[in-house]
Amino acid sequence: MDQLRALRRQVHLSREDLSARAGISAASIKAYETGVRHPSREALIGLLDALDADAFARQQVLSGAGYAPDFASPADRLEDEWFTLRSAAEAIADLPHPACVTTELFEVVAANAVIQRVWEVDLHRELQGPFQRGFLSMLTTPRFARRLRNWSEALSVAVSVVKGHYGGDAALDPAQHPYLAAAVQFLMNGSPEYVQKFLDLWNTVPGRAYRVRLTYPVVWANAEVGELRFISVTGPANDPPSIWFNDWVALDARTAEAVHQLRIMEDGRRPYYDRTWPRIPPPGA
Repeated sequence: MDQLRALRRQVHLSREDLSARAGISAASIKAYETGVRHPSREALIGLLDALDADAFARQQVLSGAGYAPDFASPADRLEDEWFTLRSAAEAIADLPHPACVTTELFEVVAANAVIQRVWEVDLHRELQGPFQRGFLSMLTTPRFARRLRNWSEALSVAVSVVKGHYGGDAALDPAQHPYLAAAVQFLMNGSPEYVQKFLDLWNTVPGRAYRVRLTYPVVWANAEVGELRFISVTGPANDPPSIWFNDWVALDARTAEAVHQLRIMEDGRRPYYDRTWPRIPPPGA
């Protein structure tokens, strides 16, 4: 079977390596590949599992051998396809673009170093409380609000999501949603100018029931590299969704190059982009 041999070579495995993984003798694998013997469907599925073959490759190999495809993929063997907070933080740590993980109330619970560099904040030392790390609270303080050039456009999405998810003005009822009401009360201590703008949005933007993927535009002014343009892509990290990935994808070549420059800038003696927050201890530490 040329397809099986090609798949094995593609992942740089010898017949002996594949034999050890699949529990099928190297001699049998050679016989299958050369057409001396025809594998059973069970043996072929075992080899495809050992090769971590994707659904398309599996269909090609099984169909080529005269068997019905099983439409399986490596993801079927995951114990859990969803993320914990730790694994979500690990997933964004080394991404080349700005990324963070938030709660459903837009509170930042993990942030890679690139997005911290864009925001010009070190979350290891600043914004220690959960309310302080909320997007809504951050963006009613001049330090951050003045950086977000499309403030009303971006905040309208957040307001719409919160109102749609929590029942409009009922979101501010302490009896129904005490934590959310407390978070909004906290942001009222922000700059009066931006608090008033937030209240104007709250009173005019309708709530909207979003699906589990949404996007919003971000135009951010960074003191070091100037204006940056992103589209933020948001999707759930767990089920039911309580933590969310937020990936800021550059919209133009200039932004992409500026983000690259921010990644390689050094803060003192240590590269800033090593400072993913929160710090992730090694397993078992």
